[in-house]
Amino acid sequence: MRTVEQIKLMGPKKSDNRRALNTFCLTILLIVVASVLSGGSFFRLSNFKNLLFQNAILGVVVLGQLFVILSGGIDLSLGSMVGLSTVLIVGFQDFGFGLAFIFTVIIVVIIGTINGCLITLRRLPAFVVTLGSMLFIFSLSQVISGGSALYRGFKGSEITLFLSAFNKQSFLGIPYPALIWIFALLLTQGVLRATWGRFIIIFGGNKRAAFFSGIPVNKIGVSVYALAGFFAALGGLLAVARVSEGSPGAGDVYLMDSIAAVVIGGASLTGGIGSVAGTFLGVLILGILNNIMNLLGVSPMLQPAVKGIIILIAVFLNSREMSE
Repeated sequence: MRTVEQIKLMGPKKSDNRRALNTFCLTILLIVVASVLSGGSFFRLSNFKNLLFQNAILGVVVLGQLFVILSGGIDLSLGSMVGLSTVLIVGFQDFGFGLAFIFTVIIVVIIGTINGCLITLRRLPAFVVTLGSMLFIFSLSQVISGGSALYRGFKGSEITLFLSAFNKQSFLGIPYPALIWIFALLLTQGVLRATWGRFIIIFGGNKRAAFFSGIPVNKIGVSVYALAGFFAALGGLLAVARVSEGSPGAGDVYLMDSIAAVVIGGASLTGGIGSVAGTFLGVLILGILNNIMNLLGVSPMLQPAVKGIIILIAVFLNSREMSE
């Protein structure tokens, strides 16, 4: 049985590297296809900036799902938490941008923590808990917003100038939303490289072994859902900045895409395997895939089917790595 000290020294497995290589090769293949279809304009710097800009919300939200899946769980309430975050951020505009975001983060992280407590401490199935949470959060968002999009604070204040102009700002030519995504990636990478991150991975791979190794399994199990709440709030902030409104359904599209990006990025739904780099590439793959399908004129009704095929291919390739 491994001790905590041995776990601290553990590095990535060879199978993890092969999974990352599979994702990288798929990314390169899609980039080549997109470049051919776009007549070479895909490789322009402006296009890459736009790719980061367009996928920043998903790129942030998916990191919360990564933590949960690494722990061996799944969070179906993530999309609803993004929607609730947009409603709260707009509603709390009466207090200014800073306090509105802080209040929103606190509320959504508390919800994530409750999910984690029910799943970890009460040993309830993650699927059932987060499904019920998803329905409750969506209903709560509907009640708060009055069943429609929210454009002003609860007391009538308009969205702050900083937030309404956020998407138009850039630093060194990089749009602010892309910078937030980069910050979130670095933050996640830092957490996973730290001892706590290694504990999450061991916990997801083998909970029994983690317990007997002295890992604080209850704290780990709760913390990943709290982190999912934090990233949902951050994604909600970017969503408000993009459309200047709070909507209960604003995060619906990010639920399935967040799971898809993590899986395509080489993570295992059984827990213990996954990486920030792979997840980043998974988001890019979905973004590039959307571009390719739009260039080819693929019907919006068929696009989810294409994504489903890509997911199945990714799962098939990764399952082969596991069996070797």
